[in-house]
Amino acid sequence: MPTSPPGSFSQPGGQPRAANGPMRGPPPPGPGSQHDELRPSSMGTDHSYEFAPPRSVSHGIQPVSSMPVAGLSRTDQIVLRYFWEEKVQLNKARDLHFLKVPHFSPQPSHNELVPFCEIYHLVRSTPRATIIGLGSANGVYIGFELFTGSELQLNIHDEWRNVSHYRVNFRSYDSLMTDPNAEAIFRSWPKPLTIEFLDEQYQKWSLDLTSLCWDGREVREFGVGGSKQGASSVLL
Repeated sequence: MPTSPPGSFSQPGGQPRAANGPMRGPPPPGPGSQHDELRPSSMGTDHSYEFAPPRSVSHGIQPVSSMPVAGLSRTDQIVLRYFWEEKVQLNKARDLHFLKVPHFSPQPSHNELVPFCEIYHLVRSTPRATIIGLGSANGVYIGFELFTGSELQLNIHDEWRNVSHYRVNFRSYDSLMTDPNAEAIFRSWPKPLTIEFLDEQYQKWSLDLTSLCWDGREVREFGVGGSKQGASSVLL
């Protein structure tokens, strides 16, 4: 006994069709139908649209190790990396420097103190230049930041022959993880790491341009072995 209602019959594949009328429902699968089936249901209407297939995006970031590294678990590494990459972007456009003089002797002479005092006054009085911090790291240094439009003119004197100039950048995460001096610092941190703790550390680091997060590279503009013959000034 026929299972289809009178006046119709079933096409192979189950598509009903009137005996003398157009096919009802979507057409049978054909070439390209697999692509059509992936389109949204509004296809063919006044609101038709298509979605581009998702593209694989690679940011060039190495995967986090599943093994402890420098005393940091995998979870600690993820937290640290998330925090660090954000700070890299935050500090990318900053123009940071420090000028360093040798360590003062227990009873510093006039010649030892003059360069430091002159540099400090010069940076302090330069428009759109801000002193970040003072400290010692294999010498006594003055850290500062220059903003757009600032011009810091350094007039070279004989007393400044031992002054060295460093440009400073926020170091990359990969550089941090390969720094042999960083492991002892990592191990001293409370675990598990938190963003709040790292932010507290960052507030301290931001005032010391020789601390863990900064990469200082000497610029041989002047100083020992770096001064040019006849050069009387340097413009930063």
